[in-house]
Formats: sequence, structure tokens, C-alpha cells
Amino acid sequence: MEKREFFVQRPIRLAELGEGKGYISSQKLLDLMRDEEVKQYVVNKYNLEEPVDIVLPYIDLLIPIVQSYSDRFISQRFMVMEDDVTTIFVDNEYNDVEFILKNGTLDGLEVDELSAIALYDSVRLFYDDRKLSQYITFLKKELRDKDLLKAVNQSWEKHFKDDKMPPSNKMLRLIYDNVDEVHYVKAINSERFREFGVAETFAIAFLELAKLSKENDNPFVVSSIALSESKIEIILRSSIPKQIPELGFVYPSITIRNDDQGNASFGLYSSLEFKLGKIDSDGNLHLFPNKKVGNIETNKAYQHTVTVKTFVDSYAQIKEFLADVENFEDNYYFLSRAAEPDQLRQKIGEKILSARSPFKGIKELKDLFSRECVGHVDNLAKLLELCGKAEMIDMNFDLKFQLRYLISNVLLYGNNQVD
Repeated sequence: MEKREFFVQRPIRLAELGEGKGYISSQKLLDLMRDEEVKQYVVNKYNLEEPVDIVLPYIDLLIPIVQSYSDRFISQRFMVMEDDVTTIFVDNEYNDVEFILKNGTLDGLEVDELSAIALYDSVRLFYDDRKLSQYITFLKKELRDKDLLKAVNQSWEKHFKDDKMPPSNKMLRLIYDNVDEVHYVKAINSERFREFGVAETFAIAFLELAKLSKENDNPFVVSSIALSESKIEIILRSSIPKQIPELGFVYPSITIRNDDQGNASFGLYSSLEFKLGKIDSDGNLHLFPNKKVGNIETNKAYQHTVTVKTFVDSYAQIKEFLADVENFEDNYYFLSRAAEPDQLRQKIGEKILSARSPFKGIKELKDLFSRECVGHVDNLAKLLELCGKAEMIDMNFDLKFQLRYLISNVLLYGNNQVD
């Protein structure tokens, strides 16, 4: 995999992995973790002082993939006064911005100077306190004028020297690429931020899944997994569906997410997996309710400043976040008499086809939801087939999140707002 691909969240094609053995030693999961406090708490919580077999489909095939991320990048912290930080534009194929860090400490060791490539939202986060993030983003994406960026940095150097504002201490979260021997700035956070990463989430989620599979007659199935260096999404679905006649099957499911870019969070989300009647050709939908059905919460998110106990114990709530499919037909809009399939297609199309749409560059979506391409959609099966095909389009995963929520809100609630 090319190094920059590690920074882009991508789905793992489970069907293409093969059969595998379907089990691994618990030690393999523990070895993924880099946080020793988390690891020890997990050992105590799941009684893993001695290795045990973890029996789950795909697990022996997924471990090496997650390990490739866990082994390649080392998390580090650089403490520095903000007047010792500057940025420059880099002339390369990625149009990078580089941080020049001086007179700081890297994991407690003094460093005279260190260069690190900006990743994700780190440039915006650094300039946010100065109310310059929009301007710097404009320079970064549009003008790429080195003199203008230099002028911004020099004006702040003078500002600090004139004692108009004391510089603050900054904690920059870095990652070090073991293969290419390059530092990256991942984010700017407070010292309270905990490095609960994708490997920890994967390991704990699968330990909890193995535990639940032993305890229940209705085991969970790993339906989908996507990851990058800093993001992971795992969708677990029940093995017992509810049939919707002539349309397909609905499975209660739960989505586990962890995003440790910037000031993001980790959490659990109720979801529904709708498998269409012609599974092979039409794909399946992941629907995300945002309103309560009965007493079921739809999501629980945590900041990366919680304790180790809260982080690990949060995964024990998996069973509590299963959506209620027994009331599915009564509560969701696209199955009601008021729902007109072509109006729902139009609501999705409005967001996809608008001039300001984040999806406007994805021609395959336009072909699925524009009236001129698809004609009048006169039945639910056809509408769901279009939505299933949209789920299968290869696109940026952040856009896929937005598309899923758009389709979910239209199908479940009859509106095309994206929360």
C-alpha cells in the first residue's frame, strides 16, 4: 500500500479475504495495543492472564491488516511554545504544508528542531486560536503563495516579541512513520487527550463480540469494517432478521466508530442493515436512526479525554444499542402509506445534484438519482435498489458517511436534512 493510503479510510472487502481459520489467540489482539494501561485493564476485565482462543469469522485474516497500521506508525507528543512553531508550503505532489518545530520536547526529550508534515485538520487547528484558519485554508488550497504565508507567521512573531500577547504552550500530536522515517503532525490537542487508537478499538470490540457470541444464541456477525491510520468503523449485525415482504430483510445492527483526528470522538450507534431481495445484484443499506424507538438510545459518543475504564467499558454496551426491528414497519417513513417512492428519490436527488453538493463530482450518484437518468420510480423495491447501488459506489469514506445519513433521513423520516 502506498504510504498516503494509510491516511484514507477504506472498506475492507470481507468477501475477498477468503475463509481463513476463524480463530486466533487472545495474545494477538493484546499485541495490537500500544497503550499499556488499556492493555492491562483489558487483561483483567476479560481474564486474559493466560491466552485463550478467540473464535470469530475473519478474525485471523483481519489481524494482519490492523497490525500493518499499528506497527507502521508510532504516536508521539511534541510540547512547544507557539512562537517556536512556523509553517511553510511544500512543493510536492501532495501540496503539503510542513510544520517547523523548535525548542520543544518530544515525549519528554529536548529537541532543537524538528520538521513534520501536516496531516488531516492540523493546520486549521493550529491557526484556529488566531482566528486565521479560514485565511490559511484559502492560502493552502488556492493561492499557495509562500510569501503570504511567511508574512502571516512573521507578523505573529513580531506580535509575540512586542508582548502584545504571550505565546501559549501547544501539544502537537505527531505520528512517526517507521518505514519512511517521516514525522507527521496529526492534531493539536490538550494534554488530557488519550491515545485510544483504532487498534485498541478493534481489539476490544472483537473481545466483546467473542464474549457475546458465547453467551447468546443470536451471535453477531461482522457485516462491515473500514479503517485508516486514525479512523475505524465496525458494523455488527444480528444473525436474526425480520422479513419485509417483497422488499428484503432488516437486521438490527450496531456501528462502532473511533476517530482520533483532531477533537473527534469514539462511540456506539444504533443502525439497521437492510438486505434487499436480490442480495447479489442490489447490495445492502446501512440505515442510521437518529430518533428513539421505544427506550432505545440511538448513539453514545465519548471524547478522547475519558478514563481507560470508561473507554474499555463502553464496548460492553453493544447489546444495548440494537435497534428495535419489531416496530420497524410502524415507525419508518418509507414503509408508510404517505411515502411516494419517486418523491423520496427526488429528495435524495436534490441534495446530490445541487450546485453546492459535496457529491457533485460523483457521476455514478447522479446517474442513480436524477430523473433524466432513472425516470419515474414507481415502487419501493426500485427505490431501495437505487439506494443499495449507491452504497456500493467506491468513494471517500467521509462522503459515504454523509450519503448514508442523507439516505437514512429520507427513508426513515421523509426529510433530506443531514444532521
